Amino acid sequence: MALDPEEVVTLTDHGSMKLHAAVSRAMALLPKERKRATIVRRGTPAILNFEQIKNLAAQWNERLVPID
Repeated sequence: MALDPEEVVTLTDHGSMKLHAAVSRAMALLPKERKRATIVRRGTPAILNFEQIKNLAAQWNERLVPID
């Protein structure tokens, strides 16, 4: 899933923000809240549930971690 981290999205119960911020905030939520986390966007897929958010965070973290 290739998504633009700068895209403006809505994290339910937290408002509008850029996708990278929404993913970071969702990952920082308490476990009970995290399970209900949903990102709503204009593109496809229009709704990202927490499992998709978690996968996206892992994918982005792989690119940021330097490999020796």
